[in-house]
Amino acid sequence: MSLRRRDILQFGAALAIGSGAAIALQYFRPLGEKVNETPAVESILADPDAPRTGPETARLTIVVYSDYDCAICRQSHDAMHAALAGRNDVRVLYKEWPVLGPRSDRAARIALAADKQGIYAALNDALMRRSTRLDDATLRGAVERAGGDWARIEADLTTDAKRIEQALARNATEAFALGLRGTPAYLIGPVLIRGGLDEAGFRRVLREAAR
Repeated sequence: MSLRRRDILQFGAALAIGSGAAIALQYFRPLGEKVNETPAVESILADPDAPRTGPETARLTIVVYSDYDCAICRQSHDAMHAALAGRNDVRVLYKEWPVLGPRSDRAARIALAADKQGIYAALNDALMRRSTRLDDATLRGAVERAGGDWARIEADLTTDAKRIEQALARNATEAFALGLRGTPAYLIGPVLIRGGLDEAGFRRVLREAAR
């Protein structure tokens, strides 16, 4: 039996409504989960030792758990910074959580050692935006482009080994306490995001977290 023109139009309208509803549900669906503001969560958000960017007086804090060998971390890094462009009311705390093997672990240790030279943010950005393998040549090049001293980095990996080890252990403990299973993850104020976001997703969560 053939469909009449009116039936076809009604069917098309139903499809359009259904698609619109699906898009609306996707948009309004929570992107993360609100976590209770326990002393542990407050301690993570107020960590005085984590490398950071942004003003200390910022009204909103983002805590980033990431791995330099994680492709989604690198994509989300660009998206987060695009969403934060031009804002001065957000600070970002960086938690090195190298879960993908020895290359990730070495990169994380070098980044933490670089914080003593005041180049953590520049180095983190360079490593997240790199297009090469995460080996020592890449790490050294990134350190030098960030304005750092590679020889000092190598020395600090030894002299600061205890501090670096404690930072990595603390980050891992926090991640497991939050129920994280991998990178990336973001604690944006009271909102916990497991996985990556695009720029629009970050903007949306920033709005929700600031309420």
